[in-house]
Order: sequence, then structure tokens, then C-alpha cells
Amino acid sequence: MNTELLKYRKQFEMELLEDIFPYWIKYGVDNNGDGFYGAIDLDNKPVAGINKSCVLNARILWTFSEADLMYPNPKYKEMADRAYNVLINHFYDEAFGGFFMEIAPDNSMANSIKHTYAQAFAIYALCKYYEQSKSENVLQLIQKTFEVLEDKTKDKNNLGYFEAFTREWQLIEENRMADNNEPKSMNTHLHVLEAYAALYKVWKNDLVENRLRELLMIFLDKIIRPSGHLGIFFDIDFNEVEHTKGTNSFGHDIEASWLLLEAAEILGDENLIEKYKIVAVKMADAVERVAVDKDGGLFLESTRFGSHIRTNKHWWPQAETLVGFMNAFQISGNRKHWETMILSWDFINKHVIDHERGEWFTKVNRLGVPFLEEPENDPSPYYRNDWKIDPWKCPYHNGRAMMELVKRIDLINNKQHE
Repeated sequence: MNTELLKYRKQFEMELLEDIFPYWIKYGVDNNGDGFYGAIDLDNKPVAGINKSCVLNARILWTFSEADLMYPNPKYKEMADRAYNVLINHFYDEAFGGFFMEIAPDNSMANSIKHTYAQAFAIYALCKYYEQSKSENVLQLIQKTFEVLEDKTKDKNNLGYFEAFTREWQLIEENRMADNNEPKSMNTHLHVLEAYAALYKVWKNDLVENRLRELLMIFLDKIIRPSGHLGIFFDIDFNEVEHTKGTNSFGHDIEASWLLLEAAEILGDENLIEKYKIVAVKMADAVERVAVDKDGGLFLESTRFGSHIRTNKHWWPQAETLVGFMNAFQISGNRKHWETMILSWDFINKHVIDHERGEWFTKVNRLGVPFLEEPENDPSPYYRNDWKIDPWKCPYHNGRAMMELVKRIDLINNKQHE
């Protein structure tokens, strides 16, 4: 097993150091400005006129902050510093707090909506940048943003957080991360939890601790279904709405399986850690049962209570599959979880990574053939298939997956040598 671990560790590290990181450094940086391009096409050319998103910028900041922590390198530090400067100089709202959703190519404000999801990613990224930089100014900005998030987005009468707001933090119904503008979503809460776990790691504040514990309990009590899959959209009282009860989002399921346990471990609550170890394996097994294809690729979702499966394979669920099954293997010791992870990696390596032009294709079909344009009868949510970089297509899922796998293999090997 040790030889096998080292073999794959080398592959994951090569993908990081020879593909993902160099790609973003070479093609992502806006050579005419101080930030990053809003979109890059399949030929690695900038797409003119595309707004820059807070989510993309924050994810670049997180990725290269972590990269510099793992592999200290002036180029990675420069990317992290650039992303931080753009975030505070162009996305941050000095007047009302929080971060704008989009800026124009010239860095002027383009979309003043304040989305809880975007604020969470800003906190998540800034926490990693603080780990890397140790700057007190960064920590103060994190603390200020947390206070705004708690004051403006927390539901004061019910569990959870609302979705979208005007620049002045007035609650709005449109622009929610929801199909029918439902007031609460699994996706936003997953990333608020991710952000608060990162925050508690660097700032042992009592309120952060309480909110992180509350979020972990919301997932246990309200979001994770008995099947091991996640509910999707919720009403004001945090009951899942009828129209999503028959839908499974497999990428979120497998991503949550490891993020939730990580959050419990950062919190340090042994009772929750043990509960989430059981949950993590249950969720991974639920995904494996219905969503992992014979070739290791992960389907996007199922609808109509599983009677309809969208068999296309998008880049980000493939990346999360690797970490989710590696996590399940570490917990269970069951080799089938390791083998699923390897099968998934083989699919990614053969079909999802663009070995000719770099980075990963946004979406491939069931057989692994890349979509090079958007099919009218099967549109992707938010992102486009004819771009390598866009407001949502970022180095966070695949870059984080490679770094997680390297760290987890090192952890196993270190334990074996103790």
C-alpha cells in the first residue's frame, strides 16, 4: 500500500506543480491591469468584456495562499498578494461593508449585490491568506466581515442565513442561489460553514465557535437526508421545499462528506467528530451507490427521485470525488473507498484534464468527450463549457483536491512510520 500511495502522491503533485499552478500564473493574470481576467477561452485567450467575480478572485486567493504554505514560492506569493489587493481595493465596500459580487474589466463596480455565498468565500480565502501572511490588517478585515455577515445575513428568528442583499444590506428575493428564489440553500450554508471553520482555525472567538457548532447541527438535523444525500433548498423555517425533495446534487454530497468532518475536527468537539465520521462514510457510500459510473466519473445529479440522472461529468464534482473517497478510506480503512478514488482519478487524468492546452475541461459527457460548446438541451449551471476560466471556473476545486490528497497521503505515511 505504501508504494501505491507514493505512486499516486507523485501524480497528484505533478498535476499541481506542472499544470494547475503554472496555468493560472501564465493565463489567469490580467496583463493590462492589476488583477485577473474574467474569462479565458479554450485556446487560453482572454474573453473581452467579461466581468470579474468576487467568487473567482477569492478562490484564486485561497488557492495560491495554500500553495505558498505548502510549496513556498515567490510566484505563488505574488499571485496571493495580487488576489488580496484586488479583493480589498476593488471588491470591498468601504461604505457598507462586505464584498460586491462583480467588478467590470476596468475594475469599476459592475454588480453591487451582496451575496452571503460570496461573503463566505471572501472570509474563507482571507483566513488562508492570514495563515500565509500573518498580517494583523488581514485578520481585522476578516473579523469586520464576520461581524457584518452575522449582523446582516443571519436570520434572527429562525435557523440559518439568508441569501442575497442590496449594497445597503436590504434583503432581496432575486439573485438567490436557488431555483425559485427560496430563502435558504444548502449550498450557501455549506460554504458559510466552510468559511467559519477556517475562521475558527485562526481566531478562537466564542461567537465563531457557537455559530460553527450551530451550522454543524443544522446539517445533521435539517440538511442531510436519511439517505445520506443533501437537501437542496429550504423555506424560512428550514424545511426542505417540495420541488427539490426528489433531487440529489452528487458533487455537493461528496464535497460535504469531507468538509463537514473537517469543520467538526477544527471545532474540536469529539462527539461531533465521531458523528461526522459515520456521516462521512454514509454519504460517500450513498454517492458511490448511485452516482459513480463504471469508469469512475461522477454524474452531476439525479432528479425525479432518481428516475432521471444527468450523466454528464462536470469538472468540480470529479475533483471533490477524489477527496471525499480518500476521506472515507482514511476513516473506514476499507480499500473499496481507495479504489473508487483511484478509478475517479484515472477518469479525470484520461478525460477531464486537457493535456494539450492545460487545466481541466469544464464538462465531459458520460464517455469522457469534452463539451466544447453549450448543448441547448443540457445547459450547465452558471458556468460555460467553451471557457477554461470564468466567474465560477477556478483553481479551487481541482487545486484544493490535489493539495488535500498530497497532505492526506503524507499523513497516512507518517502514521505508518510512527
